[in-house]
Amino acid sequence: MKESAEWLANEDMTCKADRVARLDWLASITPEAEYLTFPAGLTAKYLFEEARYSFIYGQFLASILLGFAFIEMTLAAWFYMSGRNDLERVTVSRLLSEAKATGWLTEDEYNRIENIRRNRNPVTHFRAPLAADSVGYRAVNTNDHPYSVIDEDARDVMAIAMHVLGRNAV
Repeated sequence: MKESAEWLANEDMTCKADRVARLDWLASITPEAEYLTFPAGLTAKYLFEEARYSFIYGQFLASILLGFAFIEMTLAAWFYMSGRNDLERVTVSRLLSEAKATGWLTEDEYNRIENIRRNRNPVTHFRAPLAADSVGYRAVNTNDHPYSVIDEDARDVMAIAMHVLGRNAV
């Protein structure tokens, strides 16, 4: 038990400054509102909270997957609430296209979410090593560390998740 406590204390000392910086960044992009609502219900709220927590703790792959799931679930809930029950279980590509067509997403929002989707796919679905859309390939292509690539992807997802959350703010 003592070793576990020492490990956690060391983690806290070593990583705390980075966690504080990420928390400050998230706070700076959090929508200002009296109430933040989650039209897709509790699961969406949990996805959002766990994505945020994962991001703060530097668990970037988890924040990418959870944050994108929150975005997708929220878009689907918007359609469901408007009577579009036909989109309940469609692909995210279809949700994005429909949201753009209805004017719920601007061209810029659509492009940002589509970019996130493309970057998320190699994390969610198998790719051959150094496939053109893989994290490893993108890191080599940009002469960056893979961890920096997924950090940036996580920031993109969290920024859009905050934006989507803000669209539901009261």
